[in-house]
Amino acid sequence: MTGTRGRQLLPGQTSRVHVYDVASRTRRLVFESDTVLVEAPNVLDDRTLVLNGDGDLWLLPLPEPGDDRVLDETALVPVPMPGVDEINNDHVLDPSGESVVVSARDGELYRVPLPEGGSSSRITDTPAALPVVRKYYLHGIAPDGSALAAIVGERTPEGVWTTDVALVDPVSGATTFLTRDEHPDDGCAITPDGSTLLFNTERFTPGAAQLAALRLDGDGGTGDPVRIAVEDRVDWFPHLSPDGAHLLYLSYEPGVQGHPADHRVELRLLPGALARGARIAVLPETLVVLDGGQGTVNVPPWSPDSRWFAYCDYPMA
Repeated sequence: MTGTRGRQLLPGQTSRVHVYDVASRTRRLVFESDTVLVEAPNVLDDRTLVLNGDGDLWLLPLPEPGDDRVLDETALVPVPMPGVDEINNDHVLDPSGESVVVSARDGELYRVPLPEGGSSSRITDTPAALPVVRKYYLHGIAPDGSALAAIVGERTPEGVWTTDVALVDPVSGATTFLTRDEHPDDGCAITPDGSTLLFNTERFTPGAAQLAALRLDGDGGTGDPVRIAVEDRVDWFPHLSPDGAHLLYLSYEPGVQGHPADHRVELRLLPGALARGARIAVLPETLVVLDGGQGTVNVPPWSPDSRWFAYCDYPMA
């Protein structure tokens, strides 16, 4: 684990992974390293996390229940990805559990088998003749695996950069844009019932990301994005639990631009009914205050039974 691939730890900084039990409102430290920065945990099963670090993909086998050991980088198991160069921290698990789709630094999406890895296949193939530079940032997948929810970033020859919500065919790579405007969008995910896209957007408050829901009509059409939580903070990466009961997200203080790393942030919880269109007055619950942001919960972190989720933080000595 050497070299300069991927995001690197700062001097005196550690990379940690926690699991958070929703029923008891308790967290448990399961991994800590001062040599490799791991990010964006997915939950493959009750005993295995999927992470990225040093530009590669890794499995982290969790200790048995009751085993309070804190693992280090020697516990990480590499997932071979032949044909895939350095990846970023945007990756989602196929509902079958047999593969993971990753976003590579070249801007394209690739499918990688799990758990052994190998024989990767490219999904998107941006035409060189396209009049814009296009990059895919993956955050969600339909419950039946039939569509990928991605943010598509495009830069025009004039240097104008836009980020829009899109659905990507996981076989052909065909891309259907669902938003196409000047408002920056990010962090999109498909709800477990496949009816709605959740994402963060600056369309409600210019310069400050807020959570939004976009209903899908089943025929490729949508309504208008609806704001979920009305507050003055900057909110990112909404993740609905598989049972639909809880909406987890990352919250920055007012005035923050984008989703920077090494920031004081909060993991917050809202009733999942808000993602389905319920209009109820409720205050978000802050579960954890931590040093992180970028890499903490970029991708779906929930366990299959919705009882716990995983997240990363990056404290300084």
